[in-house]
Amino acid sequence: MSERFGFELRRLRTQQGVSLKALSEMAHYSKGYLSRVETGARPATPELAGRCDDVLGAGGALRGLVADQDPEGQSAEPLRPAQLPMAVPDFYGREAVLARLDGLLCEQRMVVCAIDGMAGVGKSALAVHWAHRVRDRFPDGCLFAEIDGPGQDGAWVTPGEVLGGFLRALRPGGPLPTAISERAALFRTLLDGRRMLIVLDGVVSAEQVQPLLPAAPGSMVLVTSRVRMAGLRSAQLLSLDPLSPREAVRMVAAIIGDQRVAAEPVAARRLVEACGLLPLAVQLVATRLAARPRWQIASLVERLEDEEEGSSVLDLGGAAVGTAFRLSYERLGWQAAHALRQIAQLDGPDLSLAAAAAALGADRAEAENLLEELVDASLLDTPAPGRYAFHKLVRSFALSLVRRAELATAGPAGVALAGLSDRIGR
Repeated sequence: MSERFGFELRRLRTQQGVSLKALSEMAHYSKGYLSRVETGARPATPELAGRCDDVLGAGGALRGLVADQDPEGQSAEPLRPAQLPMAVPDFYGREAVLARLDGLLCEQRMVVCAIDGMAGVGKSALAVHWAHRVRDRFPDGCLFAEIDGPGQDGAWVTPGEVLGGFLRALRPGGPLPTAISERAALFRTLLDGRRMLIVLDGVVSAEQVQPLLPAAPGSMVLVTSRVRMAGLRSAQLLSLDPLSPREAVRMVAAIIGDQRVAAEPVAARRLVEACGLLPLAVQLVATRLAARPRWQIASLVERLEDEEEGSSVLDLGGAAVGTAFRLSYERLGWQAAHALRQIAQLDGPDLSLAAAAAALGADRAEAENLLEELVDASLLDTPAPGRYAFHKLVRSFALSLVRRAELATAGPAGVALAGLSDRIGR
C-alpha cells in the first residue's frame, strides 16, 4: 500500500511539474517526510493523502489509496490520552471553589475556565486535583501542558509547540503540519465529537490559549495563570485566594501529624498566619518541621515572625516563595516594577490611590494604571475601589528588592552583600 501510494503521488506531482519543495510548501508537510512517503519508506496518513489530493487535484484518487488507515495500517481512530500529572497528596479545603468548578461541567457546550491568583496560591494543585476528580466525565481523555516554561529554543513555550505535543498524543507517528493555523485546525478536527479535558498550566496571556481551544461542545479547557485572563473570550474567570486558617492548619497537620498540631494549636494558627495562609509557604514550612520532629512549632513561629529572618526560613530546597514571586515581578513593565518597590515602603495594612500617587510622584490616573497592572499580575489586591493592599509575603519580597538596591549602591562591599542577599532570597 505504501509503495503504491508513493508511486502515484510522485507520478501526479511530476506530471504537473510540481517539485518536491513546492509540494511541501503547498501541503504543509516537510520535504524529507514527503520524499520518504514517495519511496515507500513511510506510509501515508489519511490527512496527508487528503491534502495532497486537494493541492494536486487528484479527484479523490490519493484519498482512496489510504482511506481509513493510519501509519501502521490500522484504524485511524485517535488515542485516548491520559496526561494529567499526579495529584497533590496533601490537598485540603477549597470546597467552595471545587463546587463552582463542578457547576461548570456541561455536555452541550465547550467550556473554558481560567483560574488566576498570586504565585504560590495553589492554582496548579487545584486544577490537577479537580481534573482527577472529574476525569470520568471526559471519556475521551485528558491533555495537559505546562505553558510557563522554556520551549524548544529556550524561550517560552509557544502554542505551536503545545499543539505539536497534543497532536502527537492523539495521533502518534503521524506528520505534523508546519503552520500553527494548520495544527490548530487538525486539533479541532480530532476533538470534534469527543469529550476531553484540557489543562493549560501557567498561561501568560490570552493569546497563548486561543489556538488551543476545541470548537465542538462537550470538552472543557481549564487554564491557570498569575494574570487575570480578561481577554479570553467567553471564559469563566475564577480568582483563587489564600487558604482559610482552618484549611491551612489542616495542611500542616497532614504533613507533620495531628498530634503535634493538637499539642500546640495556638502556635499552629500563628504559623500559618506568619505564612500569609499561602499554600506554598505553608507547605515549605511544614515540610521543614516534618524533617525536624524534635522542634517545637512555636520556635519556628518566632523565626517566621522576624521580618529580617523570615525570607531565609521560607527558602527551602530551592523552591522558595521569593523565587515564585520573582517570576511575576520580572514580567512587569519597569514603571510598574518601580511602583511595587515604592509603595511597599508605605506604612499601613492598605493604601489609598491618593497616597500611592503621592509616593510615586504621579497623577491619580497614572498611579491607578500602574496599581491596576500590579493587580492584574496578582502582586497587589484591591479590596475596594481606590484601595489597595499587599499580601504580607509579597510586601516582604518587594522590601527585599529595595534592600538589595540600597546595598548595591553602597560600593563594592555593598555589591557583595547584595549578591549574598540575592542568593539567600532565591
